[in-house]
Order: sequence, then C-alpha cells, then structure tokens
Amino acid sequence: MCGFVGYISNVENAIQKTIENNINEMNKMIVHRGPDEEGYYKDNTIALGFRRLSIIDIEKGHQPLSYENERYWIIFNGKFIII
Repeated sequence: MCGFVGYISNVENAIQKTIENNINEMNKMIVHRGPDEEGYYKDNTIALGFRRLSIIDIEKGHQPLSYENERYWIIFNGKFIII
C-alpha cells in the first residue's frame, strides 16, 4: 500500500529549508508503505511527499500528479486509469 505525507505552513520563506528537511524525513518514515518510488511537490506554503508500492501500472503511476499547466497538484492512494 502506498503512503503520503504533507506539511502546510504560512511562515516566511526563510525557513523553507527546514520544511523541506521535515517532509523528506517524514517520507523516510513511511518507506515501508512504498519502497519502489518516492515523489515530492513543494511550494511556499505546502510540501507533499509520496511513497509508492508498484503492483500495477508501473510505468504511469508516478505521483504527485499535476494538471496540464501545473497549477493543480494531487497525491492519492488508489487506482486510476489513464487513457
């Protein structure tokens, strides 16, 4: 089963490195949930981490997923089909 972690903050960019380190450490803590791949998304207010267990759809299951213009991002645990 895959796993994901998140971090939301409204602090100044001065401590962004701390936020980045925190999300990396959180993602390491759930490596047992998905040892096959990891993915990240970070901006000024949110950081997301994802661990993937590859069972099906090995080629197209990379996360976080973005909309075409990269305005919207999502991580989730579930099955999806790309046509």
